[in-house]
Amino acid sequence: MNIMIVDDEAFIRLNFKTFIDWHEHGYVLVGEAANGREALEKIELLSPDVVFLDIRMPVMDGLEVLRQLRETKPACKVIILSSHNEFEYAREALRLGACDYIHKPNLTQLAVFEALERVRATMNEQRAKEKERITPIQQSMERSRGDLKTIFLRDLVIGVVRHDWEIAEKTKLYDLKLRQPNVCCMIMSINHYERVRERYKKGMEHLLGFSILNILQEVLQRYDELELFQMSSKELVLIKSYSTVRSMNDILEQRWGLIRKIEKTLRQFLNIQVSFLVSGLHGCLLDVPKAYHEAQESAELLFYEEQGNVMVYEPARMREGHDRAWLAKLEQQIRKALEEKNAQAAIQAVHELFGVIKEQRSLDRHALMELCVNMHCLIQSYMPANSAEEDYSQIQRIMGAERLAELYAMLLEELDELQESFSPVEMSTNYKIKRVIEYIHEHYDHDLTLNELAHYVGLNNSYLSRIFKEQTGSMLIPYINRYRVKKSLDYLKDGKLKTYEIAEKVGFNSIDNYYISFKKMYGLPPNEYRKTCMGK
Repeated sequence: MNIMIVDDEAFIRLNFKTFIDWHEHGYVLVGEAANGREALEKIELLSPDVVFLDIRMPVMDGLEVLRQLRETKPACKVIILSSHNEFEYAREALRLGACDYIHKPNLTQLAVFEALERVRATMNEQRAKEKERITPIQQSMERSRGDLKTIFLRDLVIGVVRHDWEIAEKTKLYDLKLRQPNVCCMIMSINHYERVRERYKKGMEHLLGFSILNILQEVLQRYDELELFQMSSKELVLIKSYSTVRSMNDILEQRWGLIRKIEKTLRQFLNIQVSFLVSGLHGCLLDVPKAYHEAQESAELLFYEEQGNVMVYEPARMREGHDRAWLAKLEQQIRKALEEKNAQAAIQAVHELFGVIKEQRSLDRHALMELCVNMHCLIQSYMPANSAEEDYSQIQRIMGAERLAELYAMLLEELDELQESFSPVEMSTNYKIKRVIEYIHEHYDHDLTLNELAHYVGLNNSYLSRIFKEQTGSMLIPYINRYRVKKSLDYLKDGKLKTYEIAEKVGFNSIDNYYISFKKMYGLPPNEYRKTCMGK
């Protein structure tokens, strides 16, 4: 704390300088003055924290000094030095803002230090109050600064920012960490977003994005040249530069390390899985919109993948549209099969349809969803009247699908349900086939054989096989296996049993037969179906 002495008596000034060891007690004596005018000049120059000020002085007295300090240096604390016959002056000094006073006859070390400690306590209290007042303002400004930074980064990725000087200005203003060259954009999306969002109460869904940002900003502090912000409720964007990295292998190694760190963190703290769409490398920050567009295009490629959650943009893999004649032909086959109430033929046509789609990859995600919605509506039109109510939830499931395999599985599930609805009508002409079906549904978890079923209804093996195919459109053993596969879905969804345990539970005598039957029906092995379509 800096101290100044103002008194017209040289003895008083000398006494102040010599009878106290200021430095030992944490004070610094920065100057002295013999009158009020000199005092004001030196206070302006030296900026003391505390002034010991005599009231009665020539040229300008202490009261006038106080009046002017109140206007020019309100933070400067004044301790009045007064005589016994100056009480009225002392009272006026206190009214003008002096914080304490000492009678000159009692001018001792103890009196000086007690006065200084009272001043220190007053200053500390004022600082605490000022901090309490300023802190919320600073916090609000910091939040606003963060919001403005996010707005700028969003503008950057969508191409609103078009000049280097804008980037340089905002880099300084918001302390952006990005540099150039080697700039990359990554879109991070939440897998099975609708299911994850259901964990939050209605109206509190925004806490999901808030939680992800908070956790990742804490974890990613050690990463240089990285900015992270939320683009939408299910999508976050990372912009990363590698300006000091010259080896492509090092860049790839750092990128995979970053991705795996984010994956592990979100799985550990929020129990969510995410996918990454990664752009190529670009030379400057003005190329960020191009990088963002590349990452968006990578979503089309990831949509076709059965496994993996990272897709890196590769121009050579982006295919042009093909002739759609094959699509119309297979759609017509499905319609014809349904008109003939041959669900098995429709299932086979769907297998072929998705096989071609997956091979050519010429349809974008929107076109595929539109196709599947149309197929859904077609299948529903053949459902029995009591089950044909409009089901918008299924359309929402289709529109929310994140992988091609999910669309494939949805249509196959519906066709399987349709096949069961066809069966009672077709089997009504043969009561024995109906009894076989009921027996299968009741004992599917047993080791069923053709001999056992034929004996159950009193028919020979070949005749049962032939009329079963005629009445149901399916061979007997494939029908049993399909029913077992369908029953296994509940166990897969539950997630408590291993795959081989589920196979045994539903009656398959080998894990291989279960895998083959499941993949033939749903296009994926059981484990991949559970992970991709059930989010387990």
